[in-house]
Amino acid sequence: MTERETLLKQLDDQLESALIFLNLIEEAETLPQDVLHECKEDLLTLQNKHIPAEMCSEGKLMERILEVEALLDKVKWEIKKSPGAL
Repeated sequence: MTERETLLKQLDDQLESALIFLNLIEEAETLPQDVLHECKEDLLTLQNKHIPAEMCSEGKLMERILEVEALLDKVKWEIKKSPGAL
């Protein structure tokens, strides 16, 4: 497997994990609906970029992976600051 193929798989895995994570948060009603909606819109934007991931360079794929990680960090931060957070 080439480095590019590895990055494509990593991006795909992270996008899928982020979707599962947001769905679990929705089921548990952990975040206010407006915040959750915004996070889901952000994920949808990352999933449907204008240029398909398969056409991206390794550098651009790494950038997209970092964008997904940043979204997950944002969600975790929102959970921590929400009322009733542990």
